[in-house]
Amino acid sequence: MTSTSQLHTVAPSDQDPVVKIGKWLFVPDRRNDAGDMCTGYLSCTGERVLLPHTSCLLANLLQKTRELESDFAMRLSPHPFPVET
Repeated sequence: MTSTSQLHTVAPSDQDPVVKIGKWLFVPDRRNDAGDMCTGYLSCTGERVLLPHTSCLLANLLQKTRELESDFAMRLSPHPFPVET
């Protein structure tokens, strides 16, 4: 990943998952062990597109999409499974 010296808004969680979007793989912003920000990017067949200005927005969109899909699946399920705590 490419480290930048610019200040970035960190995605909702530094633990956001790597997500497959069609044939692309989205890797959100990350902090390395030294605390440096590594810019998120899209990757496909060896090509890497850095997202210095939109990675956080895309991570937020994908997180919200996962939440909506989960909520929708729970509403459609005839017998929802109990949540264990």
